Amino acid sequence: MAHSCRLSGALRSFAVLALSALPAVASGAGCGVADSVTPPFGVAPAGAGGGSSGSSGEGSGGAASGAANDGGAEVDGAVGEPPRVVRIIAIGDTGEGNLAQHQVADRMSEKCLAVGGCHAVMMNGDNFYDHGVLDTGDAQWGPKFEQPYDRPGLNGLPFYAVIGNHDHGPSSSGVRQAQIDYSLLPVGNGPGTRTTDKWRMPAAYYDVRVGHVHLFGIDTVDFTSDEQAVDMSARVAASDARWKIVFGHHPRYTSGAHAADNQQLGLDGMFAMQRAIYCGADMYMCGHDHNLELIDKGRDELCPDTYFAVSGAGSKTRPRLASAPNEPGQLFYNDETEAFAYLEFEESALRFEFIDKQGAVIYAKTITK
Repeated sequence: MAHSCRLSGALRSFAVLALSALPAVASGAGCGVADSVTPPFGVAPAGAGGGSSGSSGEGSGGAASGAANDGGAEVDGAVGEPPRVVRIIAIGDTGEGNLAQHQVADRMSEKCLAVGGCHAVMMNGDNFYDHGVLDTGDAQWGPKFEQPYDRPGLNGLPFYAVIGNHDHGPSSSGVRQAQIDYSLLPVGNGPGTRTTDKWRMPAAYYDVRVGHVHLFGIDTVDFTSDEQAVDMSARVAASDARWKIVFGHHPRYTSGAHAADNQQLGLDGMFAMQRAIYCGADMYMCGHDHNLELIDKGRDELCPDTYFAVSGAGSKTRPRLASAPNEPGQLFYNDETEAFAYLEFEESALRFEFIDKQGAVIYAKTITK
């Protein structure tokens, strides 16, 4: 069945309801941007003594098929089976190459080693300050990505990245494309190669299945057409994964420094696009605000089962206005320390933690379903 890549603005907020009965849109089915990847299992996680290759992947639970296998890891299941516990880190606004980014990376590595290995990292955008990268040979790839995350607990992990506003840079899509193209380079030491295969951005928006967790990466900077909302909301609706996490750069709800943006900058189009996709998910994870925040489900009355998380303190923090109110349903907020989010998924429980650059767990919550 063919699906249009256009959706009227009036209906965009309710795209999940309209699309819930449709099959997922296959990569290349008229939209030309999204991709879908399924990691192979049977691979020991980084920090657990395993390698970096594996057997053929599981089915992607209704997401588009036919894409190349991507990185992944197996912890608790038998070899060749999906993991029973999936461990994922979420970081955002990392692209400084400064001491704080290295400190956060150290704590990420230590956490993954302590739990027996992680499976993936979500990068919530603004991967390179201040104007993205110009091409796949840009000198920033080393000091702002490859070097900070060259850690024993992180080596071998796929880093699934999405685009932030700074990544678009002054030339917009040209800079964005450089981050996509870097994913395609072979590993090596000469021109036209990359240091590791950590970096994963197969398209501007895409999805990837990691065991019983389905990740949906979106480009919140590009919301001028309805293609992404139609395509990705269909993928979320079609997925049979136990846990569904949408991650992008801009927050839908925030108590941070950009809270005023949500009220003043006329971002209704972006919010409609986000809602069309995250409304079928358990959580929307983002960055943009350089802080940490978790907002309880029910904040969006049209999507009552979706939590909202901000993990945007991967290399720096920014205080909010003293007069800024807390978001309704706020469970935790901190803008005083660089940190990351750690998510551990079991079949019926998600352990959610914020861990600061000193290694302290500054917030923890168990979400059940």
